[in-house]
Amino acid sequence: MLNNAHFRLGLQAAIAMAIALNIQHFYHFERSYWSVFTSMILFSQTLGSSIKRSLERIVMTIFGGSLATGLYLLMPTEQFPIVTIILCSVFFQICFLQRFYLGSAFFASVFVVFFFALVQSWSVHLLMVRIIETILGAAITLLCSFLIFPIKTEETLLAKIPLFIADARALSDQILETLFSPQANSKIMLKRANACLVLLSELDQEYAHLGYELGRHHSKKEIKHTLKALSYFYHYLSGAASWLLHLQDRSLFLVLKDELRALLDAALEDLSDINTALIAEKRIVFSPAFSMRYDILQQKAATLAQNPVYSRQAWLDYYALCHFLKSMDQALRVLAK
Repeated sequence: MLNNAHFRLGLQAAIAMAIALNIQHFYHFERSYWSVFTSMILFSQTLGSSIKRSLERIVMTIFGGSLATGLYLLMPTEQFPIVTIILCSVFFQICFLQRFYLGSAFFASVFVVFFFALVQSWSVHLLMVRIIETILGAAITLLCSFLIFPIKTEETLLAKIPLFIADARALSDQILETLFSPQANSKIMLKRANACLVLLSELDQEYAHLGYELGRHHSKKEIKHTLKALSYFYHYLSGAASWLLHLQDRSLFLVLKDELRALLDAALEDLSDINTALIAEKRIVFSPAFSMRYDILQQKAATLAQNPVYSRQAWLDYYALCHFLKSMDQALRVLAK
């Protein structure tokens, strides 16, 4: 059960809440519920992301709260402008929540200032209390994240990379099926491409949190190298998938079927080798298999060049696909250096 990240995260949040409630019970701070709520909402999927969110929440509480307090003291106290700012704050807070937590934290601080100003009152004293309570809540969050079955960002990344490779293999198979059969469902191919993109985006987000953690087994450079390779592969694979929607002549691809399948298999083997190297904490080495398979494809295509059975459109389609394959080959060569 302790291997379940959701269970560990829930346990951390419950203990953090218990600590915050006990502090409130024994010390009776002026607005101690702020530290209680802060300790609950700052938990994230990994230790690195919790640290990042905590720091951003503290900084934006100070900056956003100070700016909003100054604005409140300068502006008229009529209800309409205050309600307008509250609604705008809620809108931007939700908009930024997933992609730009720093912005979301800023507008959350603005919301608190003007909401309290609307229902009770607001002052510089309350601002100072809120900053202190936010720091206390963030400290409780970080303590629990670090001490109670911590969920390391590196572990999450290493667990998600094989999932991406599996999705990329499924997308590769779907591309080949669509390439060789006009009856294939292109919607499935695009759906698989989107699933890959979502997972790649998650990997990028986790990597952004990696720098907030210490004591990693792998260097940040190694993991960045891996994610770069995955990103290159997805970019050209999804480009080929989009191009396939406009394919006009499949005749040449049917003859080159085995070579194309071997080519994409070689690329996926490279990605699997990357993952194996990361887990074993060995140096990442790219094999020349993709380049060799690409050369074999070109050689077989050259033997068909004089055959009049293949239309000009068939060759145009072939060269269009080769644009993606050649770019992928060049990217892998660069990564191999």
